[in-house]
Amino acid sequence: MTKYLIKKEFLLTAHPMTYVFTFFGIMLMIPSYIYYVAFFYVTLGIFFAFMNGRENKDTYFDAILPVSKKDSVKAKVSFVWIVESVSVVFAIPFAVLSQKLNPNGSNLAGIEANVAFFGLSLIMLALFNSVFLNEYFKTAYKVGKSFVFGSIAVTVFVGLAETADHLPVIGDYLEGVYGQLVQLPLLFVGIAVFAVSFFVTNIQCAKKYEKVDL
Repeated sequence: MTKYLIKKEFLLTAHPMTYVFTFFGIMLMIPSYIYYVAFFYVTLGIFFAFMNGRENKDTYFDAILPVSKKDSVKAKVSFVWIVESVSVVFAIPFAVLSQKLNPNGSNLAGIEANVAFFGLSLIMLALFNSVFLNEYFKTAYKVGKSFVFGSIAVTVFVGLAETADHLPVIGDYLEGVYGQLVQLPLLFVGIAVFAVSFFVTNIQCAKKYEKVDL
């Protein structure tokens, strides 16, 4: 049943801009740019999808279906996770091209589009999901408030990550001075955090949604 609910999220709930922003990984080709912005747009697309669902009474539609609240939550969390995963994979070739074609030789505005960047981006997306989805499923209605909280969390994370990029030793590591192979542990940590957060966030949101009186 969950797979049909996930299909419903993609065919009925998702906003057209959700799909457009999913492919904003092409922004990694922009010289001297804060590359985390590319994935912020992905979170904006997710916000549009949830807002579109609210305006079209998607919550009440789910309520009349022969499915549990737990299944509804799992479908929405899965939808978010799939969109973000696709966006990250799509961005990889543009990250490679960015390093080869950047006329400045390096990103003067922040971290390079390298292995460490993707590890940190996955952690950033996991953080957004945890804050945004947990806040949303407290009411299954207040999308704007949830996105504001999620955006604040992302902004703080990016601020700290970019600050670290300018620190001695840590900055050299993040910039790939020692090579990108040594950045693989950070990528693996990012993948692990992103994967585990899916299950943790799903459980947390299901518990919150069970308390919502529709």
